[in-house]
This record gives sequence, C-alpha cells and structure tokens, in this order.
Amino acid sequence: MLLIGFLCGIITGLLSVGGGIVLIFTLIFVLPTVADINYSMQTITGFSIMQTFFSTLSGGYYYFKNKIIDSKIVLIMGVPAMIGGVLGSVLANQSSDFLLQLIFAVTSVIASLAMQIPRKTAGNKIKVNRFILFVTALVSIIIGLIGGMVGLGAGFLFIPIMIHVLKMDIRKAIGSSLLTAFLLSTGSFITKLSSGSIPILLGASLIIGAVIGAQIGGRISAKINPNTLKKIAGYAVIIIGIRSLIGLF
Repeated sequence: MLLIGFLCGIITGLLSVGGGIVLIFTLIFVLPTVADINYSMQTITGFSIMQTFFSTLSGGYYYFKNKIIDSKIVLIMGVPAMIGGVLGSVLANQSSDFLLQLIFAVTSVIASLAMQIPRKTAGNKIKVNRFILFVTALVSIIIGLIGGMVGLGAGFLFIPIMIHVLKMDIRKAIGSSLLTAFLLSTGSFITKLSSGSIPILLGASLIIGAVIGAQIGGRISAKINPNTLKKIAGYAVIIIGIRSLIGLF
C-alpha cells in the first residue's frame, strides 16, 4: 500500500487530478491485475476518504491560515456536504460493489467535464440571498451524498459552483472548496471508522506514500506547461471513467 500511495501521489501531484479518483481506479483495476489482491468497494472507498481527509486538511490549512477563503460559503456548503457525506457512507455500507463502481465511473466522467470549465473569476460577488442559500445547501447535500458513497471529496464539483454561481474569486474558490471537501470527508471518515471499514495500518502506509509521491509529482509539474497538464489530466480522468464503465459489463 505504501508503493500504491507513492505512485498515486506522483500522478496526483503531477496532473492535479483528484487523488481519490486515481486511488480508487488503481485499487479496483490495477492492484488485482498486478498483485491478485481484491478489496471490496466499501474498503476501497474507506481508503479513499481517509486519503481525502488528510490531503484536504493539509491543503485547506494553508488557505485558512492565509485567510484565502470565504468562511460563510464554507459553512453554507460544507455543513450540508458533511451531512450528505455521513449519509453516503452509511448507504455505501449497504450497497453492492456494482452500484458503487457505477457511481464512481459516472462521477469520473462528470469530473473530466468539470475540469474543462474555465477557472476564471465570473464577475462580481453576488449577495447570497435565501433562495441561493437553499439551493446551494441542497446541491451540497447531494454532492456530499455521492462523495460519501464513493469516497471522494468532490472539489471538482464545488469549484465551478463557487466560481460561476457564487461569483467567487478563483483563489478563494480553491481554498473554500478544499475546506468544504474537508468537512465532507470528515463526516465520511468518522462514519467509516466507526463501522470498521478502514484497515488503519494499511491506510496509514497509503497516506505516507501519497504525501511523499505528491511532493515529487508537484515538483515535476512545475516544469510543464499548465495548459498541457490540464488537457492530460482531463483525458486521464475520462479514460478512467470510461474504463470503469466498461469494466462493469
């Protein structure tokens, strides 16, 4: 698991692809092929949400410390997402591997499309009225539910909403999405731990490897054109989604 975490960390740091997506794909399709080791989707999503918890905690702390967040938006989206994450984790424990893999595959395709949305500030910040608050909270619960079921922080969904609906500055949107994903993963992580779905020692070695690998991948990515990386990342995620769909049938 240390090696898997290391390799996934390099890919994540290099392409800025959601670590959970890369990790889940690796555990579903790559690990059984190269090592003849199979984990249930409940365990795989547990590993993924554990990784998401620590990665968003680390990344979100930087933005929080430097006040590059919108605390009101984090609460409006993060608390409902946390509730959704708890519900999603509970549902995942009662769901079949087929259903969870199907949700993961569809989510991966959606992620690849969301990654192609331009990350540009979409204008002046709008006033968050009651209607927008309600809709945003409702959508966040749904995102949290999906994220909790398949073990993803779903930052790729929160960022477009923050930029194009709530008209947030790009840097604040990234920081706020990390903290929102952290809240989502906190609810899911606690639920997974309480249900015994995560082998702690294996999960810890996975996290250590991912942290080291992400540092190496990040240094390599600094030497490559950002637009090229974005295209490669988008293609990589859609390939993961399509391969996951094909693998179900």
